[in-house]
Amino acid sequence: MKYAVAVDIGATQTRVALGNEEGEILEIEVFPTRSFSNPDQYLEHIARLAKTFTQKHNVDIVGIGVGSPGPIDMEKGEVIKSVNLPFQRLEIVRVLKNLTGKKIAFTNDAVTAAVGEKFFGAGRGHRNLVYVTISTGIGGGVYVDDTLLLGKQGNAHEIGHIVVDSNEEITCGCGKKGHWEAYCSGTGIPKYAKLLSKRHPDLWNQSILRDKETLAAKDIFDAYRNSDSFARLVIQGVKRYNAYGFAAITNAYDPEIITIGGSVALNNSDILLANIEKEVENYTVNTVPKIILTPLGDKIGIMGALALGLGKEPKVPLR
Repeated sequence: MKYAVAVDIGATQTRVALGNEEGEILEIEVFPTRSFSNPDQYLEHIARLAKTFTQKHNVDIVGIGVGSPGPIDMEKGEVIKSVNLPFQRLEIVRVLKNLTGKKIAFTNDAVTAAVGEKFFGAGRGHRNLVYVTISTGIGGGVYVDDTLLLGKQGNAHEIGHIVVDSNEEITCGCGKKGHWEAYCSGTGIPKYAKLLSKRHPDLWNQSILRDKETLAAKDIFDAYRNSDSFARLVIQGVKRYNAYGFAAITNAYDPEIITIGGSVALNNSDILLANIEKEVENYTVNTVPKIILTPLGDKIGIMGALALGLGKEPKVPLR
């Protein structure tokens, strides 16, 4: 049996796990990403957990797989200027290799999740698939003809920065305007609601959301379920922009299947996935693929990192 350590770095939480080639997770620990402001201390903690797990279970590992929010530089093995992490630079491959003595496979978190889908989830048996995460931000990973797409620095999959609004009314976390992420992510939906509140003051003034000091995406979905007219207007727009994004993916990559994850999608699939294929069809030239929620749920990132740590994906080798 082969074993690996998996590291799923998120904007809010970091997960470190020990697993095997059958996809079984033997142990996992979750800690707040922002509990460490120093990148070296953060990576030292991950290395300590990796050593603790392997010693406790008395196993040797093939390597360590790591998925992280981008932008990344795969050649250098580091995160560069991530807007979603507390570190401006995170030298993942060099530091973790030095601390553990093990080989490291590293790529973007959404691509890592796509690898998980390919080897352990709904992507098995499919040569063309796209995984999309709708969470704090929006990202994706793409397989075309059984080949993982990466690009010159490993950022070929920044689908959250597809332009869905040519009026450029909302600024994305990256600093650019009109991006899908700026309207439909966990951080973007409240911004979009604020924009609509100015356009439709009559609906806003009657909304239960008006009394919220700080508006969160969850508040808007909850209000939608309570038939709040303003929330329905917001979600209607979010669903339309999502259709634009998924249509762009379909036209660009021609996938057999699109799977969706991330906290916003996983917690609101009844709303966001309702009639989605029919809505996407309004904007596509290519045949609309099957669009489903990932069966791996919120474990898809750790499962992808496990696949990387086991050396399953040749485009992201252990080194």
